[in-house]
Amino acid sequence: MVTIYTLCTKKFKYGAFALINSIRQLGIDNPIIVATDINLPELNDVEGITQVIIETDWNPVNLKPLFLLQYPSEKFIFFDADIIVTNAQFIPEIERLLATNKFISCIEGIVSEHEYRRSFWTEIYSVDNDSANHKWYYNSGFFAGNMAHHKQLLNHWMELSSQHLDLTASLFNNSRLPMPDQDILNAILQANPPEDIISIQLSDWYSVVVPQHPFYSIGSFKPYAFLHCTGQNKPWDISLTPPKSPNAYDDLWYAYLFKNNAPVKSTFKLTYMQRQWFERSLLSRIVIKLKNIIG
Repeated sequence: MVTIYTLCTKKFKYGAFALINSIRQLGIDNPIIVATDINLPELNDVEGITQVIIETDWNPVNLKPLFLLQYPSEKFIFFDADIIVTNAQFIPEIERLLATNKFISCIEGIVSEHEYRRSFWTEIYSVDNDSANHKWYYNSGFFAGNMAHHKQLLNHWMELSSQHLDLTASLFNNSRLPMPDQDILNAILQANPPEDIISIQLSDWYSVVVPQHPFYSIGSFKPYAFLHCTGQNKPWDISLTPPKSPNAYDDLWYAYLFKNNAPVKSTFKLTYMQRQWFERSLLSRIVIKLKNIIG
């Protein structure tokens, strides 16, 4: 059975709890390994969940290849903690596709083969392959693979990260690799033949900050296979009443953390007005309207 991985530190644990609950309530019982910086009591004694502690000052976004290499399984699926799985057929389909021994990732956009950042990707990772350097840009929030075939890819990802990133820094710290782990992964994937990769593209996954995209809009998973809270705004960081309504991820995060909250129970607390906002109450809608009028 394929092992599912996620990692979280600090308040991102509340995203991980919602991710786990979404997986389990879809009837998926694959083992899940959660990498954290401290033990999370909410996950203690939850069946099928293993916690591992990674003590480091690295930014968590840079830990993905290290995490999988330190705690390997024959086949793996990785989800960022700010993802919620929304279709019961998605993980079984990924398990089926892993039998092809291809690396599976999700496409976030199109990057021309002549786009300027590719020159740096080629500088740090290049192979002599006429069919490489394809047009896609991959999001690193979801990927899957077979350790026997993709251990080298993970090792290269880790080595290039160590060479070209300040592993303790956050996003946008490096002008040439603004999305550090993701840009390193793309440097590697663009040097591999497209036929070695299976991709999940929009609209089969949903990105909060990519509402429009150039892809064919009819997907196989309805409404999508998973939902990723890309961008800076996370529901566990809200204060007061935001000047806009909850987005699709906010709604599902709230449902899986406070309503359909099994098997993981959370101690996260919301104020009365925050709860009203998640519930889309008349009071919260009035407050949002007033905030937008006042500016």
